[in-house]
Amino acid sequence: MLKAHNIHKSYKMGPSELRVLRGVGLSAERGEFLVIMGSSGSGKSTLLHILGALDTPDQGSVEFGGRRLFDMPTSLREQFRNREVGFVFQFYHLLPELTVLENVLLPALVKHSFFSWFKNRSDTRRAAAKMLDRVGLLQRVKHRPAELSGGERQRVAIARALINSPSLLLADEPTGNLDASMGADILNLLTELNKDGQTVVMVTHDPVVAKRAHRVVSLHDGEIVEPEMVSSGLLPA
Repeated sequence: MLKAHNIHKSYKMGPSELRVLRGVGLSAERGEFLVIMGSSGSGKSTLLHILGALDTPDQGSVEFGGRRLFDMPTSLREQFRNREVGFVFQFYHLLPELTVLENVLLPALVKHSFFSWFKNRSDTRRAAAKMLDRVGLLQRVKHRPAELSGGERQRVAIARALINSPSLLLADEPTGNLDASMGADILNLLTELNKDGQTVVMVTHDPVVAKRAHRVVSLHDGEIVEPEMVSSGLLPA
């Protein structure tokens, strides 16, 4: 379903260059729960952003369903991000002036043209309510983010990520801003979604979170390392 090959990425830091990814390659199968694990600064968030076409690599390729993402025109990449990928971030990125329901509807608004939205708005609102019911927040549709707990905000973010029925869910430290109880609830939700067939790729530095995955790959200094090298103590876990 998803394949990255020889991904390199650097950023200019004043007169110097910071090399973040150094020839990373990985793949994810449809229906898989894949975790990318690494310490802060290892490049895992950068890699996730490239997998979802939020950022572009300096070198290398990403294929989704056999299509090379960075060979696509910009307009097609934007459609890919909106329709095929759902994003969940550590800090939710909900719009504070909108209600829970309105936040969830945002990707659907982007997906539709002006006339298409008015034609489909009733069905889309029902789909959003169904998604909020799925994450246990149907009773909160008229609340604003400031009225929710951290765990509830993350559930709204997950519902928003899923509103367009994406093939791939990318989660960047989705429990990193939550306490242990709320974090466990979010992990349970992601696990349930995966059991229902949702492909999930998640980055984390937490080995407890990583235990939920079908498979774990580890990043160290921008490179994929073998699991046995980490477990043997040759590299920091």
